[in-house]
Order: sequence, then C-alpha cells, then structure tokens
Amino acid sequence: MRIFLSVLAISGLSSLGSCGPLTPPRSDTMSDTTHTNLLIHSSSPYLQQHAHNPVDWMPWGNEAFEKAKAEDKLIFISIGYSACHWCHVMEHETFENEEAAAFINEHFVSIKVDREERPDVDQIYMNAVQLMTKRGGWPLNCIALPDGRPVFGGTYFPRDRFIQQLESLIALKESDQKRMEEYAGKLTQGVISSDLIIADKDGLAKDAEGRSWPKSERNKYGADIDSRVDAWRLQFDRQRGLSNGAPKFPIPTNLDFLLHYGTERGDIDVLKQVQLTLDMMSRGGIYDQAGGGFARYSTDSDWMVPHFEKMLYDNAQLLSTYAHAWQSFKEPRYKDVCYGIVDFILKELDDPSGGFLSALDADSDGVEGKYYVWSQAELEEALETDDLNLVMIAYDIGGRSNWEHGNNILMKWDSDEVLAEKVGLTLREFRERLSSINRTLAFYRDGKNPSGQSTHAPRVKPGLDDKVLTSWTALTVSGLIASYRAFDDASHLSRAEEGMEFILKTAKKPDGTLCHVYHAKVGAHIDGFLEDYSFAIAACLDLYEVTFDPRWLNEARELTHVSFDQFYDTETGLFWYTSENMDGLFARKQENDDSVIPASGSSMARNLFRLGRYDSKFDWIQRSDRMLISAWENSNNIRRATGWASVLLWRTSPFHELAISASNTDDMQQARKALDASFYPQVILAGGFSSPDQPKWMEGKYVASGPARYFVCQEGACKLPVESLTDVDNLLKAE
Repeated sequence: MRIFLSVLAISGLSSLGSCGPLTPPRSDTMSDTTHTNLLIHSSSPYLQQHAHNPVDWMPWGNEAFEKAKAEDKLIFISIGYSACHWCHVMEHETFENEEAAAFINEHFVSIKVDREERPDVDQIYMNAVQLMTKRGGWPLNCIALPDGRPVFGGTYFPRDRFIQQLESLIALKESDQKRMEEYAGKLTQGVISSDLIIADKDGLAKDAEGRSWPKSERNKYGADIDSRVDAWRLQFDRQRGLSNGAPKFPIPTNLDFLLHYGTERGDIDVLKQVQLTLDMMSRGGIYDQAGGGFARYSTDSDWMVPHFEKMLYDNAQLLSTYAHAWQSFKEPRYKDVCYGIVDFILKELDDPSGGFLSALDADSDGVEGKYYVWSQAELEEALETDDLNLVMIAYDIGGRSNWEHGNNILMKWDSDEVLAEKVGLTLREFRERLSSINRTLAFYRDGKNPSGQSTHAPRVKPGLDDKVLTSWTALTVSGLIASYRAFDDASHLSRAEEGMEFILKTAKKPDGTLCHVYHAKVGAHIDGFLEDYSFAIAACLDLYEVTFDPRWLNEARELTHVSFDQFYDTETGLFWYTSENMDGLFARKQENDDSVIPASGSSMARNLFRLGRYDSKFDWIQRSDRMLISAWENSNNIRRATGWASVLLWRTSPFHELAISASNTDDMQQARKALDASFYPQVILAGGFSSPDQPKWMEGKYVASGPARYFVCQEGACKLPVESLTDVDNLLKAE
C-alpha cells in the first residue's frame, strides 16, 4: 500500500521556484572577509562557500532550532551542494547582498545544509517542496516553523521575488499564525505518508518462502515488465538516444536495466536503443572529450550543452554501464570511455585516504563551463596545423559545436566511421589521432605541453568538493570492479580494493556502524544512511565475485546484519533511510524511487537476494521478495523503478549461481576472465578454495587437480561440472 497526499494549495503559502538555462545578472559582490558566520567551522566545502556571506548562517543542528524557538522566529533552510551552478547564482544575487541579508537576519534563523552531507534533511524538505509545487531542484529553499515543519518552499528565486515572498510569510505569521500551524501540520502528514510503502505480509512473498516463484507468478510479473518496457519504448528518442525531450539525464539505473532486459529477452530493439544512447553520450558535449568523465546532464536534446558539474556518483555508475556494454557489444569506443572515466576519477577525485572526492564544480573563474570550452584561437595556439585541421572537422568547430561568446563545446556530431572517411583516415588511424589530440588539449588547458612541461598560464580549474562520501566511494568501487572484469586491468582492481579498505577501516566505527562523511580536517563523521550500507554491501559482493575471497562475503554479511538492526521495519517490511538512532527530523522516510543513484531500498533488495542465494538464506530472499513486490506494485513509472525491475528480472527469468573451481588460483582466475568476456546479468559467481566462509553449496566441488571446471547451479542445486564456456552457455539456456 502506498499513501499519497494531494497537492496542498493555500494562497500565500505555496510557490513555484524555477531553474533555467540562462544565468541572471549577478549582483555586486563583497570582499570574502567582510563577514564571517558559524559555517566557518564546517569541513563541508559547500558550507565553507557561504561562511563569509552577510547572512548569519548556522549549520544544521539543535542550536539553530533552539535559537528559533527562543526568539520566536521562522527558520530559513537553504539546501544545496558545492558543484551546483544555480546555488552559486542565488548566493551572488541574494546571500551576498547586504540589504537582503540584513532583512533575512532580522526576521529568520537561517540554516545552510550540504545536501550531500545530509541527504536525510534534503530528502524530507525536497518532498515537502514537491508536494507544494510539483517540482524540485537546487538550491532548495524552505521556510519552517521553529520545530522544523515547513510552510513554504521552492528552488531558485530572483532576489526581489524572494524577499517579497518572505515579507508575505512574515505578515501571515503575525496575522494568522494558527493558519500557518494548520498548514504545517497537513504538509507534515503529507511528507510522512507520501511514498510510504507498507508491504503485504501475505501473498507471493510468503508463499514462495524465498525459493523460485510458481510459474504462473513468474509469467504474470514477467509480462508486466514487458508491458511497461513496451510503453517506455514508445518514448524512445530514436535519433539521439534515451527518451524524447530535454534535458537529458543519463540515469545509469535506466541504462543498466535496459541492457539487462535486452540481453535477457534477446530484445534487439532495446539493445539498439542502449547502444544509440551510449554512442550519443560519448560523442556529446556531456562527455569531456579532452579529459574524460561525464557532466551531470545535458540541457538540450543533442547531448551538447551540459550543466558542467562532474559528480563522482555519475561517473562511478557510468563506468559500470560502459564496461557492461563493452562486454555485450565489444565496441572499442566503450573501452576508451571507461578508461577516460577512470583517468578523470584518479586525476581529479582520488584521495590519499583511499576514498574518492565528491565533485568538480560547474563554474571556474566565476563562469559556468569556462574550463571546458574552446575558442578557435585557443585551438590554433594549442595544436599543430594538421591536428587543428582534423579537430575543426571532427568537432565541427565554429559550426554546430559553437555555443556562445565564440566558444565551442567539443562534440562529435557524426560517428567515428563517417568522420574518418571525411578526413581520409582509416577508423583506427582516426581514433588514435583524435585520442592523441585530446591528450594535447587536456595538457594545454592545464598550462602544459604534451610532455607535461609548464608552458603557459593554466586555466582556472573548477572548484573541488573534497569531502569523501562512503556511499559514493562504494559506487566507485563497484564501477572499478566492473571495469576490471571487462578489461582485466589489475590497477582497477587494486584501486577498488583500496577504496573498500578505506570504508571498512576509516568509515566503519568499532560497533560496526558506518559514517557517511570523511574529511581530512575532521575525519569520519555523521552517522551513515541506508545508502552507505547498501552500496558498501554491494561493493563487497562485487569484490567477492572477482577475488573469490570469502572475507568479502563476511564483510557483506556483517553490514547486512547491522542494516537490519539499524534500519529495518518489521511492520512495513522495508528499510528506513535513516537509522533508529537519528533524530532531529520532522519525518522519517523510506527511499524507494530509483533516481540518479539507485534507491537504497532497491539496492538492499538486490543485496538480500544475492546474499540469500550465496548462503541459502531463503528468509533473506523472502524479505527481498516482500520489498520487491510491494515496491513494484506501487510504482507507476518504470524509469523510477529500474533498480527494482532488475531484481524482478532475476525472480521471473532463469537465474543461476555459477561456481568456478580449480586446483590453483591462476587457473581459477583464467576461467573467471574467460567468462567475463561476455555479459551475464542473470548469474552470480562463486569460487575459491575450501573455507567455512564460502557458500555451503560449494562443498564437494573443489578440484584437486586437472583443468578448471564450471558448476551451473540454481538455489544451491548444481549440475555436473563442465570445462568449456560453450557447455556453460548451453546449461544456462537449458531451462
């Protein structure tokens, strides 16, 4: 059962905030040191950005709420993140303006929140704003009562309009505070109940007891997946990829599901759409052709003009997506993209702690995208004549790639095959030449020649958000493992293991719980959220599948037990996003909608199924089923449920455990590498040597001598071993 609240509409209280592609003129700014507020003590780069605003910002915490109660003031809660372009715009327009700040300080207690540090706070206020306005985004601005319950909200506001809204709220508080309280109560109930799923304790999940579903139920839900994909298929953009319209968000969970679905169903149409999307993305301006890595999304339907911030979570997931696509299609460009993503992460977001930093800003030197765009004059200075001529054609400089103010966004409007023919090169020659040129351009914008020697003033780099998030680091570990499985580059596995060691040794507390944030200034802090546990568990399982080291299974098991203790609700049958120990929020929420990162709920369902199959813990699979069926039946948009849809494919189509056994590690790894040359989304791998921590169904399957062998199993029941991948494929297709 999912409970919804109709949109509340009380005159004077709800308002629409908006974002757009054009930057409003900035107000005059002041010296950074004119003012200092309490944010100066924070390690968050985003809060530090606001530490010298004349607004008397306070960090999220009891002190701010007590102050609001003591002074009988409304609370102004402003939420954003360091790489957010429109957050910067509103800061310059409003929060750095002396007159606006004086008004805000007089009438409100102001709290600044880094949404990446406190996704729980962002979650409930975003939910409130979406109920009020039917839209959301950042900066997220809410006005709340002293107890934190919101009464007004929106996203970006021009300064004059924002002050007018605040004046109306002050007047309403003075004239009719009872009405404001009533509205806050209704809105709070809406936030608490919206998106809440209460799983049915009876029905399929209980009857199946965690084992294979009856054929009738598999057919029923399998057909439901097909019908939802068919409806989605009608919205495919058949020219530029993904779905019709703009902006285009490359949601990895969507692409991963479509690749999974197309592979499992043999659906050529869906697979072609995945390829088209990945091709267009990698050719577009959303991909940094010179330095690697993807920006967050494209503002247009051609993938040309991104919002230029580059987030770790996007690149971590897209690394997995392109690696799986390479296993499926063997397109060389996908390998280049994977290595470009890895290069970007290791160059810009690598941290000595072993974790990974969060993001690069959209802006540099006060201008969005300035670091990434090119005038023709700059290209002429950076490149030799022959290389310049090739770039002018490859990226259509001055033509379709012209953006604004004489600057170009590097983008290939035609395929490599077409471009190679245009410049009179073979496809291989063209790709090698352009790759070399891109490296030269990357060096140039950093003030160096291709030998790495400094030759001129570098461009001002985008601001770096140097906090480390446990959840995003875990996503990166999984991305590196996917890349290792596709390309057998040991450095990718090594860095993945280092990232996981950081989580388990630095972000993990002695009691087994996780912290969400690490910063070199303060160490690990802020109690972990469900996303930290779910992604860390998944990363441990991914590590097990390539190393066969049962230590990683044990780590996943332990984190799962902690997750049950801290987050699981036996009544609803789902997990809360915040632990039972966290307070200070006016509502406690689940997270079941897959978005730019997988929902922590769908991720946990996936983990419970994988661990349940490894350990024959059918009660864990039953809990996964209970979550899965309730979330799926309450979803009305498959694009926001693709994490769940992938688990449903596991439950409705033949799924196998595949064990690899050999007398020595080298043979075992060679057998695993041979298997990883292809994409098998309906399989989990096991292997290694005898140990009490290995899956119990591995007993009796350890080979003392001879060639490596594959055991194809279902729910722990294994068929006779085979030695060739052809035989493996035949057994996987046998059902």
